[in-house]
Amino acid sequence: MTASQAGAPLTVITIGGGGQFAFSAAHAGLHGGQFEPLHGHSFTVTLRLHGEPDEAGMVCDFTGAKKALAAAIAPLRRRTLMPAAPPGGRCEREGSQVVIECAGSLYSLPARDVVLLPVPNTTTEQIAAWLLAQVMPALGAPGVRLAELVLAEAADTSATVTARPGGAP
Repeated sequence: MTASQAGAPLTVITIGGGGQFAFSAAHAGLHGGQFEPLHGHSFTVTLRLHGEPDEAGMVCDFTGAKKALAAAIAPLRRRTLMPAAPPGGRCEREGSQVVIECAGSLYSLPARDVVLLPVPNTTTEQIAAWLLAQVMPALGAPGVRLAELVLAEAADTSATVTARPGGAP
């Protein structure tokens, strides 16, 4: 019987919270079918892995998890984050520009400065879920039972998303 089956608490390891796991980006979330004004945040990402230590005493190798998290964050740094297919609007590349249009608002930004994410809205919640989905394939450690990613857009505002790697119980 494993520790978690016996009712023992899981061990939690934490990665991030600043430094290489922080990034600045702009976004304009959709509210009521309209983009809010384009604005930016200094986001901070924290990854928590809940699980059972293996024979070596580790839930997950920090090195691999750090690399996966840093790689997920890297393309978002100093970019404008927009949904690739916003409901009721459009975000598409036109030559060297990305044209963003919804409910009378029209933006044209240099394509190199924009990341079109495969999410319906670039809210903090959706960006957090996208980041966690990017990290999940690297969390192959058998002891990890739950992955939790916290994306803070300000000291007093964050979104937390969770997932169970590989169908863990």
